[in-house]
Amino acid sequence: MAKWEYIVLALKTKVHVSRYEREKNPIIQDVQKELNDLGEEGWELAGVQNIRVETGMLFTVAYLKREKL
Repeated sequence: MAKWEYIVLALKTKVHVSRYEREKNPIIQDVQKELNDLGEEGWELAGVQNIRVETGMLFTVAYLKREKL
């Protein structure tokens, strides 16, 4: 039976408000590179969740897993 290990990663995103307001399409910086780097280490994206804290700030959290060796 496979055994798994997990990491929970707060994605470092930067939304350019001016572009979002103009095009309704935010620019997310560095997320693809960060996920690709983790994929090279054997991590697989298992899920993503947006979390809003009491202050109103929104965070995107990624859940990744890889098989324990």
